[in-house]
Amino acid sequence: MDQVPDDVDVTVTVVRSGGFAGLRRQWVAAPPPADRPRWVALIDDCPWDEVASGDEAPREDADADGAPTPPPDADRFVWRIDVRRGADERDVRLPETRLHGPWRQLVDEVQAFEEEREGRA
Repeated sequence: MDQVPDDVDVTVTVVRSGGFAGLRRQWVAAPPPADRPRWVALIDDCPWDEVASGDEAPREDADADGAPTPPPDADRFVWRIDVRRGADERDVRLPETRLHGPWRQLVDEVQAFEEEREGRA
């Protein structure tokens, strides 16, 4: 995704599901035009090309044939990250064990954005 003109909306939605109780939680960030360059940089820092749209990130715990092995802990979260920039859309699902680096930073920023918007920060 390239730089976005000021008149194009940027929205990032993060959904966390699973865990012990199977609960679902959602956060949304729709930054104003002045903040969009920083958000575009956060989005572009994520390794989108390493995962297919809507697919789970490649598993490090796959067997020799690439078939995924069962997760070691069934009570872990799964994170879905959906990005919309005008007509351009990207989404990915990541298991809790793969939510680190730029993905973690993007999720943290979306959560902080919503908490600030709701006056909880």
